[in-house]
Amino acid sequence: MLDNVASGTLQPVAEVAKARTVPGYLSGMRQPALLVELVLDRARVTRQGMVALDSLFSRTLPAYASTGTVEHPLVTLILRATEAVLRGAGIPTFDDGLVIGNFRQPGSVWLAVPALELEYAASSVALGWVIGAVNQVLNDQSTDDLEAGLPALTARLRRRAPAGMNSLRFLQAAHDSGIPWRRIANNVFQFGWGARARWMDSSLTDMTPSISAGLARDKRATAQVLRQAGIPVPAHAPVADAEGAVKVAEQLGFPVVVKPADQDGGLGVAAGLTTAEAVTKAFAAARAFSNTILVEKHFEGNDYRLQVFQGEVFWVVHRVPGGVTGDGSSTVAELLAITNADPRRGEPGGNTLLKRIDIDEEARELLQEQGLTLEAVPLECQFVRLRRAANVATGGVPVPVLDVVHPDNLALAERAARVLRLDLAGVDLLIEDISRSWLETGAAICEVNAQPQLWPTLPAYLLKRLVKGQGRIPVLMVLGDVSDEAWFAQLLASLPVNRPGLGVATPEGVSIGTQTVRKGPCTAFQGGIALISDPQVEMAVICVGDERVFETRLPVDRFDVLVLAGSPVPSDNVEGWKRWQSFAQSIAPMCSGPIIVNQDCSQWLSFTTQLKGSKVTAVSPAGIVELVLQEFSEIAQ
Repeated sequence: MLDNVASGTLQPVAEVAKARTVPGYLSGMRQPALLVELVLDRARVTRQGMVALDSLFSRTLPAYASTGTVEHPLVTLILRATEAVLRGAGIPTFDDGLVIGNFRQPGSVWLAVPALELEYAASSVALGWVIGAVNQVLNDQSTDDLEAGLPALTARLRRRAPAGMNSLRFLQAAHDSGIPWRRIANNVFQFGWGARARWMDSSLTDMTPSISAGLARDKRATAQVLRQAGIPVPAHAPVADAEGAVKVAEQLGFPVVVKPADQDGGLGVAAGLTTAEAVTKAFAAARAFSNTILVEKHFEGNDYRLQVFQGEVFWVVHRVPGGVTGDGSSTVAELLAITNADPRRGEPGGNTLLKRIDIDEEARELLQEQGLTLEAVPLECQFVRLRRAANVATGGVPVPVLDVVHPDNLALAERAARVLRLDLAGVDLLIEDISRSWLETGAAICEVNAQPQLWPTLPAYLLKRLVKGQGRIPVLMVLGDVSDEAWFAQLLASLPVNRPGLGVATPEGVSIGTQTVRKGPCTAFQGGIALISDPQVEMAVICVGDERVFETRLPVDRFDVLVLAGSPVPSDNVEGWKRWQSFAQSIAPMCSGPIIVNQDCSQWLSFTTQLKGSKVTAVSPAGIVELVLQEFSEIAQ
């Protein structure tokens, strides 16, 4: 599965013996994992080799944090480096992996490598690269081939990562807030469980109407809707060719804007065009991104992005176009070099916070219009514009201004989002001075984005408003066969009054309320996922009685009550019981509430001394019902 030997003659110091995916949660991790048995020749691991490896990873992996060279064993170094490869490619890797222990032989160890659901191969590829580096370094071989291939490997992994930066930032915010998340399909992620869960695709929410999102992607349709509502928008017209673009520009009057009608992020947008030649060039550039091109009357004013959520503006920035500000002594070229050296700036189209500004034809034309060259020295505080559009994606810089926005301008943006029926929207407003009312100065809304790119701090703010608390519903975990247990039937009859919200997963199937939603053999993982995926479920009861749970693990990273109930294996199956007791011990830390033991089951009862902590209680079957109802009293009322 993992290619970790660089050549046929290389004697591996580390190699993978086994690997399997764990779609559920290991205790101590909050995302799925790739579980790997790693065989090590520890005798060949030297201090000098560890120093060389630490140096290699520090040099080649931006997300790698040096672990030191003596205090941390090789397996920890492998895990940290693998996580750095994944993070560098945008794979959500928020947990540190785990070193689980020796299970096969003295020279082997099990590693749990964090993984993205449905993309376990990414973790496999990253680990393979790291083990290849380990083997080459510890065999005193050059790593030039691995280093040369790393950019291509990172690009390949990036194709498996969530699209754009919004998704990754929402996932990071969820992890930081303790909100459970999981990948649904494609770029759609679920935050929370059951009735408290929300879905998101980048900054599209499960409450964003598809009709509205479709309209917002079409700038011509957006303007039509806003214009009908009396909201100011620039005059524009679609054009089929360059000649038509020039004709419309002349009719509207220069300056004009040329832009694709169906693209976001400033792609193909050229603003402030003052000549037919400029319009012709801009049309050709826009045509590279779309077949539907608009020529729009240029509105003179500053460019502002107002973010609206659930009818309220919560963030406003002045989008300053890409350029440099003079200091009275440096040339434009020198100022630009300083600007591009900002570590927040990266390649246009990349995932960095800001974008580098290259000297291209647009920049040279703007310099010429301003009577400047790259060798010119601008006056102190003189702004030299190098981009026509003010988008961050093309090198612009957002400057927060919410505190100075006139209430009329806030209301205008809120109405634009409301008219388009968007719950979350980025409204682009052109206005001379945002501190003055648009009713006094005039203004124009040039675009409304239904899937806006968000500043890094905003996903955490929005997630708090989208997801109630941590988005968790109460979960009762039951270990053992309860198919014929009277107390279990009594418990289900007593658990919430709001019966339609009770979800129950047993090896026989899944039910929600009184309705069976899945029939037949069902693992605890399958049943649990079915429950937390359903927005009707307000509480989940998950019964674990199938040994496949040892492979899949649990469908939740935390639960409220654990009941050690019936016998999952015959009482005389000593080895079987040891495995179940070991499993119970491993998941006990995942229980945030009491662990209730059925005292009528001798195997569980004798095991309670190994579950340290005051939250372990042994009671009769009737006592189980009483304690569980007490724990979930707010639901049962």
